[in-house]
Amino acid sequence: MMHVQAGREREIDRAAPAARACPPWRAPAIALGAVALLLGVGAARPGAAHAAANAFCSGEQLAVGANWSVCWEIRANEGLAITHAFYTKPGFDRRVLSDATVAQIFVPYETGEPRYHDVAYGLGPAMQVLTPTQDCPGGVLLAGKKVCREIEDRGLAEKYCAGGGCATRRGKTLSLWSSVQAGAYNYLIRWEFHDDGSFEPRVALAGVLQFGRTAHFHNVYWRLDLDIGDAEFDRVEEFYRIIPAWSDGTKGVNGWSKLLGETFRPTDLFTFRKWRVVDTRQVNARGNAWSYEIIPSPGDGSLRTTRAEGFSRGEFWATRTRASERFVSTNTADILSTYLNGESIDGQDVTVWYVQHAYHEVRDEDAPYMPIEWLGFEVHPRNYFDQNPLD
Repeated sequence: MMHVQAGREREIDRAAPAARACPPWRAPAIALGAVALLLGVGAARPGAAHAAANAFCSGEQLAVGANWSVCWEIRANEGLAITHAFYTKPGFDRRVLSDATVAQIFVPYETGEPRYHDVAYGLGPAMQVLTPTQDCPGGVLLAGKKVCREIEDRGLAEKYCAGGGCATRRGKTLSLWSSVQAGAYNYLIRWEFHDDGSFEPRVALAGVLQFGRTAHFHNVYWRLDLDIGDAEFDRVEEFYRIIPAWSDGTKGVNGWSKLLGETFRPTDLFTFRKWRVVDTRQVNARGNAWSYEIIPSPGDGSLRTTRAEGFSRGEFWATRTRASERFVSTNTADILSTYLNGESIDGQDVTVWYVQHAYHEVRDEDAPYMPIEWLGFEVHPRNYFDQNPLD
């Protein structure tokens, strides 16, 4: 689809001398692991596991709507980040997320070069000012007009017939989004929180068609710390559905298997593979453990590159939560793979990473301005509630 002009050089390496010139269309790399907040609140204050969101943030950094209370901030590398998210309604106030970010957008070209690591260059400084009439007409602009907060109709949430009649329920979504300029591209970073307890991290690809390079990938790495009630006592499980050798193809079996140590896993749409984070100490009224499950997008592909780019080995990663382990890669280093050092993740505070892939091959309809293309996946409650929270 869009291509970087052939004469443009690679983005500056974060380890390069300060005197080296930076191409005008990209920002210099920002040192990872020492990420400053550009806008919004500072680091979240510690609080009890079931504290309301306003114990962690206030003012415009607290977004409320569609049965959610969400804290957010802008970080130099990751841009728009979620710091806490609680599902809230009368008589119910329970944490789901402690931290959620775009940890990398890796853009390798089919020619082998360039290979961009956009989060290492800093999404925060590249955030654009939005307009109230075109970008955010039904919402509220925040953070110097760089974040749009909206509460939207998400369409049909339920439709059923029972007791001699039929009924329909429409749903609501609380969304926070921003626009980031990265070369000829615009990335729209969007967090959607739905009134049924599910949420969707999404990235849109848009911009102006350029010429001179071949097809390329956009690999979006999401980092989620799902603290479902308690921060610790997590367990990660993988769903499988297989056809046994003894079956003639008409019967299958399914189940969940535990991932006991830090690991990575590829997607497998054939087996309906997905993952969930379980709180091992909390159960609902039916005796089932609270959990949230990550459901891969059916349109996702995969990308496996070189040993030096070990972060490309899988679409799902599970690691112990460490404040220092927040990024995937730089121009010169594979970081994500180094987090796998044999630690147990069973009953610990766990961070999960999920990767999405978009392949761009130019078409005539991309000129002169590329239609927006969305990448996203769903994170659903599983046994987090006693029943459908909308009923």
